[in-house]
Amino acid sequence: MARLCNRGPFRWLLWVIGPGVVASVAYANRGALAMAVRLMREAALWWLVPAILAIGGVYLCRAAVYSVALTVLGYSFTRPFLWSTALIATSLHQLVPAGGASGYAFLTFALHRWGVPGGQASLIALIDTLSYAVAVATLLLAGLVYPLTGGVRGAGDLPLALAPGILAVTLAAYVYFLQRDPRRFTGLAIALKNRLAAVVGRRWADAPIRNFFDEYYAGKAVIQSHPGAFYRMVGFQYLAVGCDAAALYVAFLALGQSPPVWVVFMGFVVAMATLAIVSVPGGGGSFEAVMSVFFTRYGVEPATAIAAAILYRLVAFWIPVVVSLFMLLQLRRPTRDVRASERSPQRRGAGSA
Repeated sequence: MARLCNRGPFRWLLWVIGPGVVASVAYANRGALAMAVRLMREAALWWLVPAILAIGGVYLCRAAVYSVALTVLGYSFTRPFLWSTALIATSLHQLVPAGGASGYAFLTFALHRWGVPGGQASLIALIDTLSYAVAVATLLLAGLVYPLTGGVRGAGDLPLALAPGILAVTLAAYVYFLQRDPRRFTGLAIALKNRLAAVVGRRWADAPIRNFFDEYYAGKAVIQSHPGAFYRMVGFQYLAVGCDAAALYVAFLALGQSPPVWVVFMGFVVAMATLAIVSVPGGGGSFEAVMSVFFTRYGVEPATAIAAAILYRLVAFWIPVVVSLFMLLQLRRPTRDVRASERSPQRRGAGSA
């Protein structure tokens, strides 16, 4: 119990330390930061238009990932709902990284609230996480091939820099391994429920958990009968990462710079890996700091690296966060944006009852 109680203050301490470290680094490099501000004032800001379009493409790709799973499960849906859900889930993931749990939780909540049973909503969120992990893992490996085999200066540091991302992919693979055995996974969930109930002094029935996993594995059986669906989802995740990295490259173009493509891509991946493990709201400036340090390490001027990171963050994070606030208000309306068709597991289960 004491351990649970101490987690809150510990997290608050991290939230203070993280931005504090970033602030001290910014102060130590205040000259480069001032130069970065001047560079942004002189930037060709019209380049931000294609950057914004590229970020819009990120959410279109994420929405397409959801649509593949929903279509296979036999649901009809509205495209605006999926796009706004992708926007909000991704913004929450960046606002409160928590290893991706915040985005996963919102996606499950949104799909369930608007027509998908809880187990199947969780399945779609898990497949989204796994497909993204597969895409990132393969891109990481591909991105490492050139610098490690081409004798690029400092390339030996890349595996260490990418360790957080590799850890996240490993954890996703472990969750996938656990859920392959329905009896084991259900038993684990019930055991965790019983432990939590003992801690808070309550008693909760097992039936809701068993019903949840019945829905989950019914949906999984349908998706397994369409093996090509997962590969399509991974393909859309590739496109999403590509759009994100393209927006970052456009930020450099706005500053009149064109660094090597692999440097921009790897800088983006390393910064995203850091954001995944630094559980500070909005990254606390760590995203921009890590990205700037990486680019400087690989030949980009410090002021240019800082300016590009800030411009990218403006387009890829702050603008979507503001838009997502309005989207949240729209999602409060009690509409049926997702409906079960006759071939969905939900309808088939009702018909056989």
